[in-house]
Amino acid sequence: MENKIFSKFNIYDQIGYLLVGSIALLVVIFNLFLLGKQSFIPDFTTQNFLAWFIIAYFLGHIMQAIANIFIKENKTDFSDSEKEILEKAKRHFETDKQSLSEIYLLCYMFSFAKDITGQVQSFNAYYSLYRGWFIVFGLNSLFALSQFFSNWFSLLHTSVFVFSVLLAWLFYKRSKRFYSYLRGKILQTFMIISKNKF
Repeated sequence: MENKIFSKFNIYDQIGYLLVGSIALLVVIFNLFLLGKQSFIPDFTTQNFLAWFIIAYFLGHIMQAIANIFIKENKTDFSDSEKEILEKAKRHFETDKQSLSEIYLLCYMFSFAKDITGQVQSFNAYYSLYRGWFIVFGLNSLFALSQFFSNWFSLLHTSVFVFSVLLAWLFYKRSKRFYSYLRGKILQTFMIISKNKF
């Protein structure tokens, strides 16, 4: 039971939530400073460290939940080489009735279970991390845009808006890149481990 709770996959996952939530928390604090609301920010001390930790972790979950709503990866469009692997996976799993996207999900689960090197898990962790940061700075871009208009196009708010948009775009591109890495690594792992059965 203990190994299931504290598996490598769960550790990667929880660290991702914490890192995404920590950046979200820092962005919120920065915006409160911009609004002149410093009094709303409690001091960071060793006594309230646990409270800050829980808030960051909670924010990480919220950002990932929002990401699940707005970011949908295409799991139905496969290249010819990917289709070839998935057809082999059909024979491996001894099923003909499932679609290629359903077979891909089986490969996903199979590769995670057999991921000896940890590459599938690490690519998934990076994908989740960049996706979460995209949501953080995407939301901050909307907030910065409202401040940009309400402060008569000030240089500070213009800079914050441009910087937020740039970071959101960069993290979106990184999330797409790591999803591509993850997808390829899942199919490669499946092929390597199951090749003797084809």
